[in-house]
Amino acid sequence: MSAEPSTTSTVVQGGITVTALAFLHSALTRMIPYAIVAIPLILLDLVWGIRAARYRKERVTFSRAFRRTMSKAFDYICWIIIGASVSVVFQTRWLEWVIIGLVMFNEIASVVSNYFETKGVEISLVSLWRLVFRKGAEKVGVAVDKEEVEEIIKPKPRDAKGRFTKKQ
Repeated sequence: MSAEPSTTSTVVQGGITVTALAFLHSALTRMIPYAIVAIPLILLDLVWGIRAARYRKERVTFSRAFRRTMSKAFDYICWIIIGASVSVVFQTRWLEWVIIGLVMFNEIASVVSNYFETKGVEISLVSLWRLVFRKGAEKVGVAVDKEEVEEIIKPKPRDAKGRFTKKQ
């Protein structure tokens, strides 16, 4: 048996390579718009995450902030690749939108939560989710009770001088 590959194996390997490259090209071109949207979201989360940490009087170091931001960027790239690849495999764009939409919704929720934390307001995203998708809400114009809004948006406790205090 010779060490040289046969013509058949060369053709098979070439065919697999071309197929894989075509798949990756199709998936990668679908990823570009999502990556463009992800960059500002990651930067916003970095800015408001640092501000929220400082508000909580946590020590913020450059290396930790950089490491968490790079980890988040890598996670985004992975989710975008998964969403685009699944969409290409099943030939349906809606799968891509659902996967990436859920990931970006999570990031937007994080940014909003950090923003409101620096303003002294605690936002319960679970309660907000329940309010939006509550059982029996068949009509779009369902009235919202004051108690439901207070469950979602809770002002942080203050001391006698008006400064924010930590939770008990």
